[in-house]
Amino acid sequence: GLGYRAKSVVETAKALKELGGEAFLQKLKSPTMTRQEVQKELLQFRGVGRKVADCVGLFSLDRFDAIPVDTHVWRIACRDLDRSLQSAKSLTPAVYDRVGDLFRDRYGSRAGWAHSLLFTAELPAFRA
Repeated sequence: GLGYRAKSVVETAKALKELGGEAFLQKLKSPTMTRQEVQKELLQFRGVGRKVADCVGLFSLDRFDAIPVDTHVWRIACRDLDRSLQSAKSLTPAVYDRVGDLFRDRYGSRAGWAHSLLFTAELPAFRA
């Protein structure tokens, strides 16, 4: 089952329907909407934070500039993109934004997919 997320999934489905369902999602896929606007729209759903909003954007809405940032991605950014990030004590909104910007600056319009490849390469199952 979905465990503790089950209630949020049901509520999200109802809220999505109230917002227009597929038409709402198509609006989010529109190239006229910015990554930030898409994230803001998705944050209105219960249980959705910035990372989940960026995951939905990247994996479901073709927002290839969305960078879902968690501690693993932060660690990659510290190691490969900007060592000064190591001084941050936690993944604050400012650090989240900085990590995303670093990926977008380095990898351009498909930064989200670069993020996914780098993230996957860090998983123990994919390490040699």
